[in-house]
Amino acid sequence: MDALPLKFEELGNARTFSVHELQISAERNPLDVNRQQYRVWLHEQEAAFITFDIFLPNELNLYEIVVARHLRCRDIGSSVIRFAADLAKSMEKNRLSIRAGQIGEQTKDELISYYKRRGLIQSANDPDLLYFEFAN
Repeated sequence: MDALPLKFEELGNARTFSVHELQISAERNPLDVNRQQYRVWLHEQEAAFITFDIFLPNELNLYEIVVARHLRCRDIGSSVIRFAADLAKSMEKNRLSIRAGQIGEQTKDELISYYKRRGLIQSANDPDLLYFEFAN
């Protein structure tokens, strides 16, 4: 499968989205020194909003992925996870983590299954935590 033509725009204080559900997510996720946030573009359309916790010394936490409703089921979430893994490596982190929780109509179990199908490992000690580990 060909990679989607996505662009990842790191956000600063100006975090205005034209897509309502992306704007709502941006408003409930304040930007601070411990966070990096991105607007994801598919061609000329706002496709997603993503937030990372960057304060952990060896780990990048993908805090939230919100894909615009009208663009779901197009492999954007999978592309975001690949971007997140690449970002973690570029930051010299040895782990990418994601904590599954119910988002909208998707249950926690559905999200855990989704992440596992994309290669993330479910923690034995904390079943809501999934991760990739990278060799140093």
